[in-house]
Amino acid sequence: MQLLNPDIVRVEPRTLGENIAAFSLDVETDYATGRDEALSQIERFIGLMAELQVPWTAFVEGRFFETRRPLCRLLLDRGVDVQLHCYDHGEPGDTPAALERSAAVYEDFCGRKPAGYRAHTYRLTQSIFETLRRLGFQWDSSLMRAYAQGGNRHPKFLQGDYLIFDGQLHEFPIATWKGLPVALNHTHVLLAKRPGELVLRSLFGPTRLVTYNFHMTDLVRCSSLRAARRTPTVRLLHRYLWSTHRGDTFDVARRFVRFLRARQYHFLSTNALFERVRSAGDRRDLTGNAQLG
Repeated sequence: MQLLNPDIVRVEPRTLGENIAAFSLDVETDYATGRDEALSQIERFIGLMAELQVPWTAFVEGRFFETRRPLCRLLLDRGVDVQLHCYDHGEPGDTPAALERSAAVYEDFCGRKPAGYRAHTYRLTQSIFETLRRLGFQWDSSLMRAYAQGGNRHPKFLQGDYLIFDGQLHEFPIATWKGLPVALNHTHVLLAKRPGELVLRSLFGPTRLVTYNFHMTDLVRCSSLRAARRTPTVRLLHRYLWSTHRGDTFDVARRFVRFLRARQYHFLSTNALFERVRSAGDRRDLTGNAQLG
């Protein structure tokens, strides 16, 4: 699969005029096994985010709008910003046909077209980008600018807080620590452990836009890993991630939200972020970048 190629796609960097955090959850079965020991506890996560008063986006597997309709209804009824993930996380990645099917079943269930998308393991491919454009998607949040799974660190992608592709599709990349190509999401914060997290905060800090994502398997302990197709190294990393936690990692999420609030971050769902930058008109500052503020 060819990742998005900036020599083919026009890339325009944009700059925010304020600190914004956009939290999200990739709603998928546990470790792509089809099991739902962790996924079935999603109401706990909904409660956590309500407790923290943090709006968030659910990137939902497309097939769930066919096979797990009560879950999708729960998210909508609780006022969550519901958008599309890949059709089936058990497959290597979306194809144009799979994305078309996801968009169709989403629209049938939600009564509106999806605005946003997140690719399987952050791998935004050239063919998926072209399909997103053709289907009229307004934004994407897949680009991984870190040395991590799905990473695409072409120099043209490393500028700006967010990007606009071909003058049409807004891209809100997964967060990294400022000046350090290490992903800033729940998985990597857990791998850093608390001492490492504090060092990263002190030496680098967050970027102006923090797109921070969760997985239910990072939030609640479950036994589904035993059935997952993972390399020995990845299994070891998952076990290390959970080595200092018992039933859940909610306290880590609470701690990180407090940290961002102390730094005057505004919390928005990803779609609300898109609406905000669009209403601001992506105004350009004197450097040639656009500035929201």
